[in-house]
Amino acid sequence: METALGMQAQQPSQPRIRLRVAPAESRMPSPWELYSLVLLVGAAVYIPLSYMMPMPSVESPLRYTGLACPLCGGTRAVTALCTGQLELAVKYNPLALVVFALLVWGAFSWLFMVLPLRKRLVLEATRGQIALFWTLAGLALIANWAYVLWAGMYQVPLKL
Repeated sequence: METALGMQAQQPSQPRIRLRVAPAESRMPSPWELYSLVLLVGAAVYIPLSYMMPMPSVESPLRYTGLACPLCGGTRAVTALCTGQLELAVKYNPLALVVFALLVWGAFSWLFMVLPLRKRLVLEATRGQIALFWTLAGLALIANWAYVLWAGMYQVPLKL
């Protein structure tokens, strides 16, 4: 289709994914922020204590079924990361490190954006883009699970 000037008219493109800062309706944490806070505080207390004294173990699907879950080795991966052993952390479970980064982001965004500034980062996307994201996230989970089963690092204890 040409315009009067002889140039082709641009077809409207699909909206881009946008990240913007928006006012928060309240200072209460979102479900993700609350989950992040609870899990990180719990892990910050439980993990160091478990190395200092006998603690009740957290039961995982591995203990019940004998089959490793997609995030098996995740606690050891995060512990290795926190002790500066990045290569070992990636070997234990690469996806667990991504989940850990998202948890840290959820807690920090609430503590340093929502509480003091009453602002939140908002990701704007179309339904198709959101569906694509969840499809890719599901494929990443399956690929990570295959890696966990193949590498067998969930059976290797962490030495500090």
